[in-house]
Amino acid sequence: MQICLFRDVDTDKWLYLCPMSDKLTPQQRSQCMSRIRGKDTKPEILVRKGLHARGFRFRLQDRKLPGRPDIVLPKYGVAIMVNGCFWHGHKGCRYATKPKSNVEFWQSKIQRNQHRDEVTSAHLEALGWHVITIWECELRSADALQSRLDVLADEIRNAGRAKDERSQQQKASAAAMKKEREQMLERQSRLEAEINAMFPIPKRIRKESFND
Repeated sequence: MQICLFRDVDTDKWLYLCPMSDKLTPQQRSQCMSRIRGKDTKPEILVRKGLHARGFRFRLQDRKLPGRPDIVLPKYGVAIMVNGCFWHGHKGCRYATKPKSNVEFWQSKIQRNQHRDEVTSAHLEALGWHVITIWECELRSADALQSRLDVLADEIRNAGRAKDERSQQQKASAAAMKKEREQMLERQSRLEAEINAMFPIPKRIRKESFND
């Protein structure tokens, strides 16, 4: 039987109690889906705890960035999106099943989420951020969770090193441009001095120019 995951807000526990079939009435479906949180979900909390245990410090849902990424590590230039497989339409994932009732509504909603994810990632990358997407299915077992967090930690560190290299290159490029400009101004000054020496302006003309 296909099932979906939701959080019981009263007990703060995750339950697998909603069969994804036509047996659910519209009211039951609405209740099931409405109890799934949009932020501070269990996958997000697991990733946060794992990163914190590995020595990383981060921000949450930074409003200054496009799409308000779930986790932001400014030091490393990394933005992390923790996506639910169902809500974000994880391709090829067995947990990304669609309800058989009200199909058009759910298909449209998931497609909008996918499009928004693509646009958000493009905007973040254009701003120089390294975007990492973590899927809920990657965190379902303890071993899978630890393995994914280890890979994530390596990816964050690599992104941080790449960011430092880009920063150093930009500084070197800026210093080279500044030096080139100074040399150009120096050459221009010498050339003007040579021209003035070759074609001196009479004092009378200079005086009249200043008076004008």
